Amino acid sequence: MTNIHNRDKFLANLHEKLGTTPLNVAEHPYIPVNDLPQTHLADKDVDELLGICKEKVKDIHTELLDIPSNDLHSTLKKLIERSGNGNILLPRDDRFSKELLDFLETEYSSAISYWDEGEEFRDSNIKKAEEANVVIANADFMLAESGSIVVETAPGQGRSLHFLPTHYISLIKKSSIVARSTQAADYFAEKIEKGESVGSAIHFISGPSNSGDIEMQLVVGLHGPLKMYYVVLNDL
Repeated sequence: MTNIHNRDKFLANLHEKLGTTPLNVAEHPYIPVNDLPQTHLADKDVDELLGICKEKVKDIHTELLDIPSNDLHSTLKKLIERSGNGNILLPRDDRFSKELLDFLETEYSSAISYWDEGEEFRDSNIKKAEEANVVIANADFMLAESGSIVVETAPGQGRSLHFLPTHYISLIKKSSIVARSTQAADYFAEKIEKGESVGSAIHFISGPSNSGDIEMQLVVGLHGPLKMYYVVLNDL
C-alpha cells in the first residue's frame, strides 16, 4: 500500500491559508453515482471484446490484425516491409519465443538491436530508440473500451522503447483482452498488495502520437511513434 507522508500537516496548512474548516469524511461518505467501473462490457466474452476493439482502433488511427499464432512470422515481415525496414529494436522479454527471435535474427541480422538492462546503458538505449524505425513489443493488456494497450516498464524495456521509434508493432495475446482500464489497474494493484515488484511506469497507449491542441485540428504522427500496429495472436 502506498504511504502518504505529511498529508495531515499539508492539509492543515492549506485550510489555515484558505480560512476553511475540514469536512468530517465520515459524515460525507463517497457514494459512486454508478457501477460502470465494475460492470461496463462485463457481459461480453473475449470474441465480442475483440470485435469492439476492432471498431475502437479505427478512432485512434491504428491497424489491428487478428491472426493465428502460426502466421506471426509472415505478418511481422509484411509489417516491417510496409514500415520501410530499417533499424529494429527489441526488448529483452521472456515472452518472445526462441523461434520468433531466431526468425527475426535470421531475417534481419544486421538491423536488429536489443534494449540493454542496467542504468549504465540509459543513454545508449535512448539513442537506439531514437534511431529505430521499428520496435516490436508485447502488451500486457488491450482494453476494449478504448482500444488502448497497456505496457509495463521493466529492466528489459524502458519508457523510450515505446515512444521514440518511428513504427510500433504491439503483440497482443487474445487472452489478454479485457473490457476496462479498471481491470488492468486491479491487476497491478494486486501485485503490489502481494509484495511483488511493479515497473516504474504503467503506460496506457492509445495509438500513434497525435495532438489536437492547435486550433482543434487533429494531427496524427506528431512525434513518435508515427504509426502503430496491433497484432492479436489467438492463444485460446
